[in-house]
Amino acid sequence: MLRINFGMQEVNHFSTGIGVFNNRMILELMKYPDLKCCGNIFYTPGLKRSDLNRFNFPVKISWLPARFAYNPHFSLLPVTMDSICRRQSEVNLFFNYKLPRVRFRGKVVTTIHDLIPLKTEMENQSVKARYLARVRDAVNRSDRILTVSEHSKRDLMSCFNLQDNKLFVVPNGVDYAAFNSPVGPEQRNEVRERYQLPHRFILYFGSTRKHKNVVSLLQAYMRLPERIRKAYHLVITNASESLKQIASESGMQQYIRFIGRVAASDKVAIYQMADLNLFLSLYEGFGIPVIEAMAAGVPVITSNTSSLPEVAADAAVLVNPLDIDRIAGAIADVLTSNGLRRDLIQRGQLQAQNYSWENAAKRLHDWLIDEFSSKSGTTD
Repeated sequence: MLRINFGMQEVNHFSTGIGVFNNRMILELMKYPDLKCCGNIFYTPGLKRSDLNRFNFPVKISWLPARFAYNPHFSLLPVTMDSICRRQSEVNLFFNYKLPRVRFRGKVVTTIHDLIPLKTEMENQSVKARYLARVRDAVNRSDRILTVSEHSKRDLMSCFNLQDNKLFVVPNGVDYAAFNSPVGPEQRNEVRERYQLPHRFILYFGSTRKHKNVVSLLQAYMRLPERIRKAYHLVITNASESLKQIASESGMQQYIRFIGRVAASDKVAIYQMADLNLFLSLYEGFGIPVIEAMAAGVPVITSNTSSLPEVAADAAVLVNPLDIDRIAGAIADVLTSNGLRRDLIQRGQLQAQNYSWENAAKRLHDWLIDEFSSKSGTTD
């Protein structure tokens, strides 16, 4: 039996991709009888023991505040993770790139999901320096590194001169049943009214950070024939003031609906009501909205860059995210060709089923056993 200690600092952050990955992977891994699991969380205000009741293994809430344990300016503290958890573990497994400033006796496996701050232009340039320091610390102190796509793996190998055998790919998952189960008309109407959604619309779901390239998406929509814009409005989540200004100056704001943060309980309904999903990011480590939209039965147009062709495969229309005319042409093609739409929906649903949390966890479990159990020789 392999003894594993999970770093669980992000496990209750359900609104972030890293938090969801952390939570879902642990919930799946704890089902395996050949893993003896424990976990640790450093104290944060408001944290309650009841927040962790869904886990069937011991979780140590450390007296050490997280703001100290994760302070990158501190030297390594003179305590070990084993002493904090009061348990010995062969593997300390973290599903993010931030390692606490403590020492480890067992092996350390860290997850670096992407290199977005290093590969794209950031709104705040100081983010890049802080991120690089954190990632370099993780690379230097980890025995193995997980990442979520082959593209991210290649980037990590190139940026940090890593050997292939130090990295292992475990893709993100999607709750296919939740996204694919039809939302009833009553709930659809409630969600439509809550967000003042148009009857038919093209959807962008995500943040509007620079690398998400929402400006190109907006510009491509503006180049569509008026008959298409009248029939299909554009819905953008989490819009910035600069995007709203572009829409206002274009004179086409009557066709564009900006909505704020979407409640988790409304997410599936909004996806399912959309006629088309656009995700034209310049760089992604994975691209979760692509498989979420596919699982919801929505055709997808996405970028031909970074990890997105890997994740989408042949189930989406791939475009140069900076070629505005090509994007506009692809939008028109999908919205006016029923055959193309049906084909994309069918392919997308099959593709999304490849990315279940169960499959991802099994892949990681098998690798952990192969990589560490035989080498440690533990049998308890």
